[in-house]
Amino acid sequence: MHNEPMRDWKKIARANGFSMPEAALERIAAPLDALEADFRPLARELPPEVGPAVIFHADTEDAA
Repeated sequence: MHNEPMRDWKKIARANGFSMPEAALERIAAPLDALEADFRPLARELPPEVGPAVIFHADTEDAA
């Protein structure tokens, strides 16, 4: 996690099937880049016992 590259939010959007004009992607990606830049150093400082969960299992409702 320490040397993880910044995400390319525009590529992620396109890979998930979001087809929109480049200007719209930029308006969305710019704030995400800023948030990632701000929070990534903070996440590095978290001790392992309080670090973000990398695996999440949502409870499922019984169909019965």
